[in-house]
Amino acid sequence: MRWSEAYATGIERVDEQHRMIFKMAEDFQAVLDEKVRGERTYGLLLETLDRYCAAHFSFEERCMEEYNCPAAERNKQAHESFVQVLAGYRQRYAEKGFDPVEAQGLLDTLNRWLVEHICGIDVELRKCVGDSGD
Repeated sequence: MRWSEAYATGIERVDEQHRMIFKMAEDFQAVLDEKVRGERTYGLLLETLDRYCAAHFSFEERCMEEYNCPAAERNKQAHESFVQVLAGYRQRYAEKGFDPVEAQGLLDTLNRWLVEHICGIDVELRKCVGDSGD
C-alpha cells in the first residue's frame, strides 16, 4: 500500500503523518514476509501503532474541529473504532504470542483502514482548508 497525493488533506502535518503510517505498513509487510524478523517486530508494530494513533488521532480531530469539518464526528467515531480493533490485536498477542496469520490480518486491516478512512473521511478536510484560504 503506497501513499498517493489523492489522499492529501491540505494540512501538511496531517499528510506527513499519513505518509508515515503508509510507510510503516509497507515496511512491516516486507519484514513479515521474513518469518523470524516478523515475529521479532510484531510487538513493536503494535506498540508503534498505539503511539501513532494516540498522537495522530488527537491532532487530526483538533484540525477537523478548527476547520469546522462536517466529517469531524464521523472521524472521531472511526478513530475510536480502530483503537478498539487494535486493542483486540494487542490482547490476542499478549495471550497467545506471535501468530503470522494474525499479524497478516492486522496488516490487511491497517491497509483497508488507510484507504477507506483517509479516502472516505480525512480528505473531507481538504474542502474545509480550501474554504478557509489556508
